[in-house]
Amino acid sequence: MDRIESLIMPRVKNLLLITVPPVLFLVVFVYDIVRATVNLELLWLDLTRESFIIVAFVLVYLLIERSRSNIKRATTKDIGRLLIVCAVVLSFVGVLSAFGFADTTSQENEQPRYSAMGIFLSMILAVGVGIVSIRALLTIKDLILFKRKKGTKRNYTIYVILLLGSMVFMLPFLSMESALFGTLFFSLSVLAIVANSFRQSWIVYLSRKEKIYVIVYSAFLFIAFVLLNVLFFEKTFTNKALLAFSQPLHRFTQLNAIFGAVYFGMAFVSTLFHLPTAEVFERKQYEITSLHNLSRLVTQVFDFNDLVNTVTQMTLEVCGAKSAWLELITKDGDKPPLVEVVSARYITKDRIENISTGDLRDLIIESKKYLLIDEVSADRRTRHVKERKLLKGSLLSVPLLSQGNLIGMLYAIKEFEYGFDQDDIDVLTSFADHVTIAIENSKLIAKSIERERLEQEMMVAQAMQKRLLPQGLPTSESLDMVAVSESSQEVGGDYYDFVQLSKDKVGIVVGDVSGKGVSAAFYMAEVKGIFLSLSRMCSSPKDLLIRANETLIGSLEKKAFISLIYAILDSKDGTLHIARAGHCPVIYMSGEHTELVRPSGLGLGLANGEIFERSTEERLLTLHEGDVCILYTDGVTESRDQSGEEFGYDRLVAVAQRLRKNNANEIKNSILQEVRNHIGEPTYGDDMTLVVIKWLGKQGERP
Repeated sequence: MDRIESLIMPRVKNLLLITVPPVLFLVVFVYDIVRATVNLELLWLDLTRESFIIVAFVLVYLLIERSRSNIKRATTKDIGRLLIVCAVVLSFVGVLSAFGFADTTSQENEQPRYSAMGIFLSMILAVGVGIVSIRALLTIKDLILFKRKKGTKRNYTIYVILLLGSMVFMLPFLSMESALFGTLFFSLSVLAIVANSFRQSWIVYLSRKEKIYVIVYSAFLFIAFVLLNVLFFEKTFTNKALLAFSQPLHRFTQLNAIFGAVYFGMAFVSTLFHLPTAEVFERKQYEITSLHNLSRLVTQVFDFNDLVNTVTQMTLEVCGAKSAWLELITKDGDKPPLVEVVSARYITKDRIENISTGDLRDLIIESKKYLLIDEVSADRRTRHVKERKLLKGSLLSVPLLSQGNLIGMLYAIKEFEYGFDQDDIDVLTSFADHVTIAIENSKLIAKSIERERLEQEMMVAQAMQKRLLPQGLPTSESLDMVAVSESSQEVGGDYYDFVQLSKDKVGIVVGDVSGKGVSAAFYMAEVKGIFLSLSRMCSSPKDLLIRANETLIGSLEKKAFISLIYAILDSKDGTLHIARAGHCPVIYMSGEHTELVRPSGLGLGLANGEIFERSTEERLLTLHEGDVCILYTDGVTESRDQSGEEFGYDRLVAVAQRLRKNNANEIKNSILQEVRNHIGEPTYGDDMTLVVIKWLGKQGERP
């Protein structure tokens, strides 16, 4: 409902503003026709007629003000539109004045009598002049209130009050004594006009081109309003027609014509005197625009090359330089800072190097302040430039400072001496601050994009690594087996796998590559390939570990090694052959008995073949129904709480013993939950892998 009202009400108001004034003017026209033929001496009818005229012009005022509010305000264009309206109305008035429609039979001191056509045309003339007055008043109002001060609106309001007071005392039915008050209000109104006409602050903010237009427009408007004043003060047809139509309207148009003549006369003179300063204003305006554009670059330009090229181009435009270049400083530890020219305009990089070498660049780096050389050919700091005849004119360089650190220098050159003044220094220094922010933001954005790209690649690597882990577990009536592996980072070095060696035998491997992250993940993938290739070739776990060590010892880094445990489970006879390469012991629970099975063995890649073979041991476990074996990585036992205490073997064994009668999945979930409770966080500090095997009995022997 509110939306419908918001759409309908403005249209209704516009319709009333457009239709009501013509209706009121039509009523006034009919009344004047009747009064011209019949002698009517009724005061209330005259009051009603004047009220209709006032209401009609008030509505016209509102209509013009509403129409102007819908147009984009531009001072020069607004004055030009007023000039067009004045020209049209003056032309119309001139045509009417040339022919005249007054009844020539009337005496000199009598009120002129008009025919019906004369009454109509005089009303049209009055309406036209009234519209010009309203339009002039609104235009001047906007100009006066531009960049208003505390008393500006008060002064304008005083004029409006005096104008209305002067109109009131022009009502025809008032006594002759009231004319004195009318004259007083008229005189005070003229004084208010003069006072308000000094408000010409809008001229300062015009460009040179706009000031030229204003000079022309103001001259013609001054002439136009002077002509209107001549028409009002002389015994012309226009003056008589307005007085006959409405004396308050005559006073309204008369005072506003004086206002227009005085105001635009002053505007003409003031603009003429401000014309020499137009160049300075345009420069300041362009400096502000350039700084605004650079501020937008901070958030909109992400490409570093586009940014620095735009910076040097805007440097030329901001200070009117012939050439400019931008140097950035890169620091690498204790090494001397590296200075690189990242962008140059209208000057070659070879020439820049010849100019900037020596004391010139060092002065800026040491002082971190701007450097101004008014006369390059005579300054001692640029002797090398003079000797090589590389440059003439003046040079200005400002530092780019980020949190007190010098990150670069911005140079500008003019081809004549003393080309840079204090304004150039101030604007280029401010410009350099914005450049610094833009460059730092660009670097941060580049790093952020690179980090996001790496994160995306790591996500891909994580998905690929997950596919390297077994997607399903071997199934057997004799086994209840579960496994899980979780990385502390996107990718990790933990590994587990299963391989069906025969109908009754399953190979089980759990490994941990030293370190974390990408390098560990690569070694983990290599271990998987070795395990899959050797598992079917080696009949025992010990043999597989020996041959895997021979394969890996030549490819692993010196500081890298792999801990591994490999077991072969025979579901036919219920045996588990285990060999360990420096890995965590296997937790073996049989009835009330719990054992940490630790066959001796070195980590893969730590020793050559002979030493590794002598140190590697194989252990045989004979499983009974309900026995549980837990294989894991050190991420389980070495998980630490906030005080640094490890989860440890004791807690792991205690959880396993408490739940040994449960199924394998429940045992696994309980161990993981206990670890999370211990560290107090949802994530783990290290890669963690857990394999739980529960022996259900030999096939054919289960009840």
